[in-house]
Amino acid sequence: MVTGEHESTVFNAVFLQEVSGIVKMLGHSDRIRIVEFLESGEKSVGEVQRHTGLSQPVTSQLLRQMKDRKIVSCRRDGNRMFYSIASPLILKMLNCLIESQKIMYSEE
Repeated sequence: MVTGEHESTVFNAVFLQEVSGIVKMLGHSDRIRIVEFLESGEKSVGEVQRHTGLSQPVTSQLLRQMKDRKIVSCRRDGNRMFYSIASPLILKMLNCLIESQKIMYSEE
């Protein structure tokens, strides 16, 4: 339950710190598009780049930033990097955004 109080009685302080970093990182439309694309499974940097239309360096930078925040995980196969969603929490957040979009645009 969210209240107007300054100190949260529902959320653990460590959790709040970690999740705020994730929310900040996902506060960019290109990162959300990447996470949405990865929802269907592991993808190479090239696949992500082609899907988003971003340059390869920008795509790699965004993926690396999300990896540092544990939003995505990666594995190397030869000289190729493959990325996937790192946590079920990220999928829940994505689904929350999808549901919020439905509510937001169904009221118009």
